[in-house]
Amino acid sequence: MAIQLSRRILGQSKMSRLFITLWVLPTIVDGQPQTQGDIIDSPSPPTTSPVNDIIDTSTPTTSPTVTPSLRPSSLPSSIPTLSQAPSREPTDRPSSSATPSQNPSNVPSMSPTLSFTPSAAPIQYSRPTRVDIRYVPWNELDPETQKIAMNLDYTNTTWNEYGANPIEESSWEDLTSEQTSNASLLGYDMKSWDCWINHYEGYRWIDMGQPFIQVLQWFTSLGWDIQSWTGKKEAPESDSKTWYDLTSEERFSAAQLCYSRITWNEVEVFSNGGFPIM
Repeated sequence: MAIQLSRRILGQSKMSRLFITLWVLPTIVDGQPQTQGDIIDSPSPPTTSPVNDIIDTSTPTTSPTVTPSLRPSSLPSSIPTLSQAPSREPTDRPSSSATPSQNPSNVPSMSPTLSFTPSAAPIQYSRPTRVDIRYVPWNELDPETQKIAMNLDYTNTTWNEYGANPIEESSWEDLTSEQTSNASLLGYDMKSWDCWINHYEGYRWIDMGQPFIQVLQWFTSLGWDIQSWTGKKEAPESDSKTWYDLTSEERFSAAQLCYSRITWNEVEVFSNGGFPIM
């Protein structure tokens, strides 16, 4: 019995096909029919991928290659891997570039930078709240308040005339514990006493520019300096002016030091419904 085998040969035209029919006589081996050979010209399976299956590496892939390439690329990737976006986390070392970033981040750093030098801008000054009881005339105070005031060496005269009681020349830190206790009963604390009663006159010049005090600017505007403050030269002209003789800038500076017309001129309290006419 003959076995008919067909071989298809492709020509130049995909539509034209030529079939060659071969007749092969079988050979009987151990009772089984055998052909004289395998299919003629049967191609072997390729040992490598066809050329068309090689992946182009001219552009980088989104994930790393699991196995190396059969043939490395002769040229680097056309797209650089350097990102223009800022890093999510800061690097351990500063950038080697001397020029700043073209696109700075619009969000602050995760943690502030610690500096041992003061900020360029001064801390904003905030005038303490006024204690109104001090501006009520003596005869309008209740007996308990008068008793507390007398513990601070106030009398009818020194209460109604500002600057007449020597205790007003002392800062809060210069008061005794008994005096600060009585001043607290009137509603004072260190900030309000030093501004509204002492007007910072008990401070040293070098202390006025300390953080959270920041009153040096107002004294400088009034013409004071370290020599006039320490008595090495005469006081500035503003010290001898009345309230309305001061310039508008000088009055503003004096107001920041908790002065008003009656406290600057050190006159008696004029009652206006329980409060002074400023």
